[in-house]
Order: sequence, then structure tokens, then C-alpha cells
Amino acid sequence: MMNVAGKKNIVVGTAYFVLTLGLGMFLMKMLQGQDPLWMDSPVRKMLAGAHLHGSLEALINILFGYLIYRFGARMPLVSNIASWLLIGGLLHSGSAYLAGIGMTAVKTVAPFGAVSLIAGIVLMLPVLVKGVDSEYSDSA
Repeated sequence: MMNVAGKKNIVVGTAYFVLTLGLGMFLMKMLQGQDPLWMDSPVRKMLAGAHLHGSLEALINILFGYLIYRFGARMPLVSNIASWLLIGGLLHSGSAYLAGIGMTAVKTVAPFGAVSLIAGIVLMLPVLVKGVDSEYSDSA
């Protein structure tokens, strides 16, 4: 039986990826205006960083969500914790989004998102080792 914990990562990651694509389109539109104030703006730099990191974090959630869904049934508790930590990783780029629109105090949350993302990826190691190992032992 497949684990359903990763489904939320796939859905959230896909929605977040669409959000980052929208931000990218906004940034391109603003760059076409060639406004020198915008080009040197710390807001542009913050939003560009949010776009870059957000896209990567969204794709990480989609990929690891699929891996949790596929291989996480052997370690459901660890899979579920990894799933939530990976979603928590979106705080890293999410805080840059919010800081870019004026909520600068939220930048203090970014390190928690980064640590959450790293912890989620590290927790995926035993999930994958045990899940892939059981996949091969079941087919042999």
C-alpha cells in the first residue's frame, strides 16, 4: 500500500510553483520598464531571490512528495515528519515574498524555513533507504 503523506507536498509544491511563476512574470514586466529606481531597488532583489528560491523549494516539495508517496509506507511516522518539514521549508522563500511587499519583520522566519527544509531532506534518507530496499526485496 502506498503512503499518502507525500500527496500534500505535491499539491502544495505545485501551487507554490505556480505562485513563483506569477512572480517571475511580474518581475519580467517590471524589468521591461527599465525604471532605474526599480533596477537598483532592494525590493526587486528580495523578490528575485524569492522567485529563485521559491521555485526550487516548490520543485523539492513535488519531488520529495512523490518519493514519500512512493516509498514512505515502511516508515510512516518519519515520512510524515519529513513531509511537514519540507512544507515548512517554504517559509524560507515565503518570508522573502512577504518582505518584498513590505512585511520586513517576517525575514526573521527565513532561517527556520531553511533549517526545516534541510531537516526534511535529511529525514528522507532513511525513508528512501528503507523504502527502496523493501521495493527490491519484495520483487526478488
